[in-house]
Amino acid sequence: MSDLPKLKVNWSFGQPNEKTCDLEQAKDFLFNYGEGILVIVEGQLIHSYEELVQLATQDCYKDREVLSVMLFPVMVVGG
Repeated sequence: MSDLPKLKVNWSFGQPNEKTCDLEQAKDFLFNYGEGILVIVEGQLIHSYEELVQLATQDCYKDREVLSVMLFPVMVVGG
C-alpha cells in the first residue's frame, strides 16, 4: 500500500500541530477513539479503516500525494 497517499491529520481539539502519516499508520490511531471522534477525510465522514482504504484507492485520489483528515470530538448536548 505504499503507493497510496499520505494523510495530513489535523485535530480540532487539544493538538496544536498537524501530523502527516502513512495510511497504514492511521490504522493504529485514527479509529481508536471509539464513537467520541468524527473522522472526516476530504470532506467525507469515515467510520473505519476499511472505508479509509476504499476512499484512498478511488481513481480521483490515486494520484494525490496527501489526503486531508480532520478529527472532531462528538459533543453530547442536553441531558
